[in-house]
Amino acid sequence: MPQHKLSQRPLAERARAFLDRLPLEREGGKQLRRLAEGGVVGDWFGCELSSVFQPIVSPPGGIVGFEAFLRILGSGERALSPWTLFSANADDGRLVALDRLARTVHALNFLSSVEDDSLLFLNVHGRLLAAVAGDHGAAFRKVLDALGLPPERVVIETPLEASSQPELLGFVLRNYRNNGFQVAINVDSPAQWQWLASRVPAQFVKIDSARLLFADDWRSRLDWLEGLREGATIVATRLERKLESDLPDGLLLQGYAYGLPVRRAAITHAERYVLEGFAR
Repeated sequence: MPQHKLSQRPLAERARAFLDRLPLEREGGKQLRRLAEGGVVGDWFGCELSSVFQPIVSPPGGIVGFEAFLRILGSGERALSPWTLFSANADDGRLVALDRLARTVHALNFLSSVEDDSLLFLNVHGRLLAAVAGDHGAAFRKVLDALGLPPERVVIETPLEASSQPELLGFVLRNYRNNGFQVAINVDSPAQWQWLASRVPAQFVKIDSARLLFADDWRSRLDWLEGLREGATIVATRLERKLESDLPDGLLLQGYAYGLPVRRAAITHAERYVLEGFAR
């Protein structure tokens, strides 16, 4: 067996052991449980948290990563929006705990689903940026270390509103990067990224395609954005139709045209994630 496969076996064993310890039914005091088909859900005061994943692709179609989105089933079998659940938790301490539980659920479902070395994009709630005094990502890094998921494969994504606070945003992104994560920001225009480019250490910059690609001069806008990206990778989001023109090298694409947010079939054996993925 190739050495790069052998070196990953401890990671597979840790992940498998963690998943095997999760109960199949709800248990008092346990926030995580395993579904029969292999997925994982979280329990937040009776609300069930699960994951869907939307691909982020590199033209002409290779998958680079997946963005995780929360799906919530409330008591009485009612579907809830994440906004409703997070808004109901006004206390900062509860918000931090909810956000970390959601990210843990996403990490477990990603770990038990993907077969390659793609990236996992995880959104962080805007209020969490100020609610945590410092060392953002330290607690979540411990979770990933326990699972054997390298933090450099996780991209922490901040919300659009955070980009209007460059000092706080820069502080938070440096914290996450110091803890081994990659980081992404959302901007509302190429001009906003120009304003932020020298002030925040973003590795990915996400921008709504409606503000970038569908004006008459979209090609020149994109070329200009590529020219000032300061080493960051640009991700055009919310694409509802595929782009046919030649695109700059390195541009990533996300939207319904390239894949819906869906549940991924869970892989029963975590060894397949670690070992077979490297053989592809």
